[in-house]
Amino acid sequence: MNASAPVLAPSALRGKRIYVTGAGSGIGRAIACRAAALGATVGGCGRHAEGLAETGRMIANADGTFLYDICDVRDAEALRSVLHAFAGEHGLDGLVNNAGGQFAARAEQISPKGFAAVVDLNLNAVFAASRAAHDAMPRGGAIVNLSICPAERGGLGLAHAVAARSGVAGLTRALALEWGGRGIRVNSVAPAAVETEAFVASYGAAASRALGAATPLGRNASVGEIAELVAFLLSDAAALITGQLLRIDGGAFLGAPLDLRPVHEETLA
Repeated sequence: MNASAPVLAPSALRGKRIYVTGAGSGIGRAIACRAAALGATVGGCGRHAEGLAETGRMIANADGTFLYDICDVRDAEALRSVLHAFAGEHGLDGLVNNAGGQFAARAEQISPKGFAAVVDLNLNAVFAASRAAHDAMPRGGAIVNLSICPAERGGLGLAHAVAARSGVAGLTRALALEWGGRGIRVNSVAPAAVETEAFVASYGAAASRALGAATPLGRNASVGEIAELVAFLLSDAAALITGQLLRIDGGAFLGAPLDLRPVHEETLA
C-alpha cells in the first residue's frame, strides 16, 4: 500500500503559521497541502508562478489558506524578505526548508561552479531561511529541513549533493543546540527515492521502480508519507523532538536485502 495513512488529528496544526520553500510541486506541494488540511495558514515560495498557483488552487478547493511568493532561495536577501513579510502579516510558527535539487554527475566531472550551485541551493539557502525564521519566531517554533538518504552513506553521482546535505544534517544539530533555549526545534527528514513527477522525468519510471524494489520494504516513499512526517514534526505532538534526522526510506539506509542462506546451505552440504 503506497498511500499515506493519516496519523494526526484534523486540527493538529490549527492556528499555526507555516512557510514552505519549494512549494510549487512535488514534496513541497504535498507538505503545504497537508499543513493547510491540518488547519495551518500556509505560505510558500518557489521560482515558478504556475506551480505555486496550482498549489494555491488545491488548498483553496479544500477551504485552506495559501499565500505565495516568487523567490529563488539562492538569493538570501530575497528569501529573508519574503519570510519576514509573511511573518509580519501572519506570524510564523514553522519553516520547512524543502527547496533543493541536484544533477547526476561523477565527482571528477563536476565543475567548481556546478558544485557551488548545488551547495548554494541545498545548504546555504537552508541557513539563510533558518536565520530569517529565527528572527521571526521570538516565542519559538519548529524548523524541518529536507535531506536525502545518501547524505549519510554516500551515493554514486551525488558528491555535490552528499556534501551539501551532510552539511544540512550538521547544521540541524547545531541550530537545535543553539536555539533550543529560545524554544525553536530543528529536525531533518531524509527520504530515499520519492515518486514525484520530477524524479520520474529525470531518471525514468524503470529506474524509479528498481530503486524501490531494492529497499527492504520493496517500494519508494510517496509524497503524502513525507508530508505526514513533516507535519508531525511541525506539530505539538513532537514538542520534545529536536536535533534529529529521521529517515523515511523503506530501509534503504540499511542496504539491499542480502540472503546468504543458500551460500551457507551449500557450504554445509
